Amino acid sequence: KTLIRNHKAVVSTQSTGGATIVLQKQFQGETIRVELDLNNNTELAPAEDDPEENPPQYLPSFKIEISKSQGKLVFNCNYHMTTEEQNLDQFVISEVAFVAPGQEDHMAFTTDFGNLDYVLIEEFENYLTRRGLGAEFSSALFETSAAFEHHNYVNFLKSVRDFV
Repeated sequence: KTLIRNHKAVVSTQSTGGATIVLQKQFQGETIRVELDLNNNTELAPAEDDPEENPPQYLPSFKIEISKSQGKLVFNCNYHMTTEEQNLDQFVISEVAFVAPGQEDHMAFTTDFGNLDYVLIEEFENYLTRRGLGAEFSSALFETSAAFEHHNYVNFLKSVRDFV
């Protein structure tokens, strides 16, 4: 089943397992991998006027890895919104790391994205956009995450009902 359709970043491989979505494609000798884990979602604060009226909405966090022979760039990303500012056009990069060939991800130096020079931040954002990981992809991934979370929640409730 195609998770993200009609998008230039449509992946050559996609899978869902448990609470995880993995999207992967090749781009000019690079392997681009996006991994989203529903268990790392953050709940969006409900509207103050009537918090009981709408079901909770969750903001996904995810990881983008771009690998090639020289190593791997890892971007830890999330959606950061308030109820007043419902902007799904762009995810936020919270951290970035460079992983040398043969190095384990957790051993690589990771820095807060906001601490980088503005020019470097802009270049990283353009780098991702050139690979199809810009605003359109961001919106599609958010919608996919919401649908996947709802599907998993319904299955969870059915499983609990059958168990009890």
